[in-house]
Formats: sequence, structure tokens, C-alpha cells
Amino acid sequence: MANYVHTCPPSAGWDWLMQGVQLFRKRPGEMFLFGNTYLFIILFVGVLIPFIGAAAVAVASPALGFGIMLAGRMGQKGLRVGPSVLFNAFNQKNRKHLQSLLILGAIYTACFAVIRLLAHLVLGAQPAMSVEDLQKADAAANAAFMEYIVVYMVFVGITSIPVLLAFWFAPVLVVWHNMKPLQALFSSWVAVWRNKSSFLIYGMGWLILGLGFSSVFLVIFTVMGLPAPLVSALNMMCVALVMAVSLCTFYPSYKAVFEHDPGPFVNS
Repeated sequence: MANYVHTCPPSAGWDWLMQGVQLFRKRPGEMFLFGNTYLFIILFVGVLIPFIGAAAVAVASPALGFGIMLAGRMGQKGLRVGPSVLFNAFNQKNRKHLQSLLILGAIYTACFAVIRLLAHLVLGAQPAMSVEDLQKADAAANAAFMEYIVVYMVFVGITSIPVLLAFWFAPVLVVWHNMKPLQALFSSWVAVWRNKSSFLIYGMGWLILGLGFSSVFLVIFTVMGLPAPLVSALNMMCVALVMAVSLCTFYPSYKAVFEHDPGPFVNS
């Protein structure tokens, strides 16, 4: 592994962001539609379908993650990126890797199940919040509920970082480097750790740009006195735009860290 992992300077993290922004500017329509397809799967399949939807999205996450990397690679090569690229791992050409990707998905699902279990063990049960509490605007109940949710999200967010880092490159290492699932997870973790300064800048930059962009437009929409439903709709459009741009930044990190060509291009 040491033969093909490159250690980047901290500034590389910012370069990945700018390369992603540049890619989106070159192909805004394609990448926006691609990003919204991914957002649709997360929100409507993962959230609106109880239990089964969330589990299906979690198991399919590595396969979809490969599609995101492939879309970035195609965009940089000047090739058309359609929504179907997101599902490229399920195509006949990549079917031989699908089992490994689904194994990664099962490990991913199990990791987050353990994290949620730890959160409940450490923080205790979620405070009860009924419809009546919301209707009565019970200040004490609402405060307790919101405090728990915030602490819960922070706990899950922090404990999820090692898992996310291990899975960052794992899907493409399975497909483009023919690695087994556990080998891909280990290699991804080592590659990210060797470039932790770059990823720190990348993560901070993505957070600042994403939140800043959405916040600025939310303030503008509110100051303009637009109706609340319209503000919510426009804010969702901002979220979708940030999502699309952020997905464009994934492949530049792979290209910078893994120096050699991952192999023949696999079309969608």
C-alpha cells in the first residue's frame, strides 16, 4: 500500500474543494441533477420508508459511494454525468465487485447500529415527546427534548468520524484496486490518516462554505419578507446545491492520494 499512497500537504484539502467547485461550474446541470438524485435517495427512501428504507440506504451506501467517485472522474475527463452513474456498481461490468460492496454496506450498517446503541447507553433513553406536548408548547418538555437531540447528534457525529474515514476510499479500492472489504477499509483508514492534515482542512472548509452559503441565503430570504413556505423551499434548494458541489469534491481527494491510474475507465 505504501507504494501508491501519497501524503499531501495540508493545503491540498482546500485544493480538493476548489477542484470540486470548478467541476460543478463546468457541468452545473449534470452535477446538480446527480446530487439531487443522491439527496432524493437519502431523504425519501431512507427517511420516509420506516426501518427498511434506512437499512437499504445504509447497506447500499458503499455502492453509491463508488458511483459518486466515478461521477467525479467522468466529469474531470469531460464525459457526460447522468443520474444513472450513481448506480454504476450494480451494472453488469462491476457485478463481480457488488458482493464486496454489499459486505462493506453490512459492516457500515453494523458500525452505526453499534454507535447508536452506545449513544443510548451513555445518554440514556430519549425524553418522551408527544403530540400533545408539541401542541401545548410545553417549554420544559421541549427544552429537555432538544437538549437530548443536540447532545445525541454531537455524540453520534464524533464517534462516527473513524467509521467515515475508514469508508472514504473503501468502495473505489474494492472496484478499482480489487481489494477485499477488510483490506479496503484498512487501506482507506491508513490513507486518510497519512493525510489527516489535508482532510482536516478539507472538512473545515466544506463545513464553513456549506453552512455559510446556506446561512447567507436564508438570511436574505427572511429579510426580503418572503412567506415561510417559500423560504423553506428556497432553503432546500440551497441544501441541494451544497450537496451537489460537495459530491464533486470527493474524487479530487482520491486522485491526489492515490497517485497511479486506477485502471481502465469503466463507463456507466
